[in-house]
Amino acid sequence: MIVRKKTGFTLIELLVVMAIISILAALLLPALSTAREMGRSAVCISNLRQLYLAAVLYTEDYDGWYPPAAADIMHANLQRWHGARETLSAPFDPAKGPLYPYLQTGKIKEDPTFKKFYQDSGAFELGTGGYGYNSQYVGGSPDNLEIPARVNQIRNPSQTIMFADSAFLSGGKLIEYSFVTAPYWSWGKADPSIHFRHRGKANITFCDGHVESRTRDLVHASGWVASEETFKTNNLGFVGTDNSLYDRE
Repeated sequence: MIVRKKTGFTLIELLVVMAIISILAALLLPALSTAREMGRSAVCISNLRQLYLAAVLYTEDYDGWYPPAAADIMHANLQRWHGARETLSAPFDPAKGPLYPYLQTGKIKEDPTFKKFYQDSGAFELGTGGYGYNSQYVGGSPDNLEIPARVNQIRNPSQTIMFADSAFLSGGKLIEYSFVTAPYWSWGKADPSIHFRHRGKANITFCDGHVESRTRDLVHASGWVASEETFKTNNLGFVGTDNSLYDRE
C-alpha cells in the first residue's frame, strides 16, 4: 500500500497564515510610518541649519547686518529673503535673493513633510521651501519691517528664533509663507504661521544655530484671516505665549 505525503496547505492553515501576516503588518506599518517621518524631519533640520549658516555668512559680508526678510514690503513688495520677483503675480526667482550666494544649491531646499500639506497658491510667497524667517525682530525691525537687525542687537541668540517650519492660511488653503510671526503686533494679536507638521512638532532654528523640535504653546486669531479653531485644525500656532522667543531684546 502506497502512502501519499501531504504536499499542500489546508484552507484553515492558509487562513491562519494570512491572519498572522495581517497582524504583523498592522503592528509594523505604524512603526514604518514613524520611521519615515523621523527621516523627513531630519532632512528638515538639516535644511534649517543650512539656512542659518547662509544667514551668518551674509552677516560677515554685510557688516553684521542680517539678510532682510522683505526689503521693500512697504513699497513695491517684490523682494523676499528667498528671492525676488518682477511683478506681484510673478514667481520669486531664488537667484535674486540675498541668501542665494551662500546656499549649496542656490535655492531654498524643501521640507519633504510640507508636501503632504501644501496647496498650490500661485506666486504668493512661493519658493520658501516651507520655511519662514523672523521678520519682526531679525529680518526686520518692530518699527520698520524693511530694516533687519544687526548681530550685536540680538541680546540672547539661543532664545531668539531665526527660521522655523511655516505655512499660512489663504482662502482656506494652506500655502507657503515667508515669515515666522510673533504672537503679538504692537496693535494686537497676530495670526500664527509656525506649522507643527512633524507629528505635532515644528522644527525651529535659533540665532545661535541650534535647532529644536517644539510643540505648540498658543493659538489665537486676529479676526482677519481665519478662526482660532481653523488654525488649530491646520496645525498652525505659536511657540511661547508671548513675543520673548522672537524679540531681539
